[in-house]
Amino acid sequence: MGMQLNWKAAIALAALILAINTGARQALGFLLPPMATTLEWGMGSLSLALAVQNLVFGLTAPLASRLSDRFGTLSVFLVGSLCYTAGMGMTALWPTTLSWMLGAGVLAGIGIGATTFPLVLAAVSRVVPPAHRGLGLGIASAGGSMGQLIYSLITPLLVLIDWQTALLALAASCLLLIPLALPLLRRPAVENDIPEEVPTITCPLWQDRRFLALAGGFFVCGVHVAFIATHLPNFVVACGLPLNVAGNTLAIIGALNIAGTIAFGAWGGRRHPPQLLMLIYLCRAALVMAMVVLPPTSTLLYTFGAIMGMLWLSTVPLTNQAVGLYFGQKRQAFVFGMVLAAHQVGAFLGAWGGGVVYQMTGSYDLLWITSAVFGVLAALVHWPVRREPKRASQPQLA
Repeated sequence: MGMQLNWKAAIALAALILAINTGARQALGFLLPPMATTLEWGMGSLSLALAVQNLVFGLTAPLASRLSDRFGTLSVFLVGSLCYTAGMGMTALWPTTLSWMLGAGVLAGIGIGATTFPLVLAAVSRVVPPAHRGLGLGIASAGGSMGQLIYSLITPLLVLIDWQTALLALAASCLLLIPLALPLLRRPAVENDIPEEVPTITCPLWQDRRFLALAGGFFVCGVHVAFIATHLPNFVVACGLPLNVAGNTLAIIGALNIAGTIAFGAWGGRRHPPQLLMLIYLCRAALVMAMVVLPPTSTLLYTFGAIMGMLWLSTVPLTNQAVGLYFGQKRQAFVFGMVLAAHQVGAFLGAWGGGVVYQMTGSYDLLWITSAVFGVLAALVHWPVRREPKRASQPQLA
């Protein structure tokens, strides 16, 4: 019983860490409209910093995985937590375009990348017994959705005071990552865990078609998530609807994705993950096209949020399971970090491209349509990926 309590507690800690990591960064979209009005900064400039954040986040994640092998996971995570906190609070204290770019863009990006899914889910995989691993990864990943729900409800209320108060509150919440990480990242692996065999690969990682499929799909996921999280508040305002409709929609996404992520994580333990990823990306493509062809109303947005919520972060446990299946647990953090880097390149384009397109055209239609096309392409790249016989050799990652 003690063993069960240990790994269940580890899943809970991981979920709380990912709640803060994901919730705080996605809440920044609520600050853009008041910052644009108060500081008279263009939406393109504001969204560029968040796009840089996504890019730095993606580049940091695999690097953090490598550094954790040398300096320890906990040390890397603690430095990342401090960077995240400092980056979030910098602009609130010194509101300049430079501090916004360096703080919310670079420092926060480093902090997010060092405290996010690869290191945390790798810790969960090491601790949770194999029979419960798929469900455990789903529950831990759903923490990101829980964070989005909580922060989407609280941040608009803080913005009513002023955007600086909201930003300082987000920074303070990032400090909570430190006490949550201390017990989780010191935990040893499960002693009776049996190493999984993986297919032999004779080519470098970047030439492996399974890695390319997972990275390509995650690139599209990044475009979707960053575009919606960053620009949905401004999209709602531009449609003449109250800002709280965006907050409610993002909260619905977070609430429904708790169930969606857990369900897909458990389902991925019984089905080949790329098959489920195909389903998710096709459903996303149809959903985002509805935002172009149907008139914007609060009912449409809430319906969009409910369906998108089931699909939002459900790609994470499935992609992580596929990485573990193809490349093994020992390489899981690094390879998933590389896949996440592709996700964040997409996030850079989604966050920045949304601001640029809106500033040039006064509409988000082009980004909605592009997101739908990308969703179809993401489904197609997973089609050739099949479950293969397992062999004893390990893949070449160089």
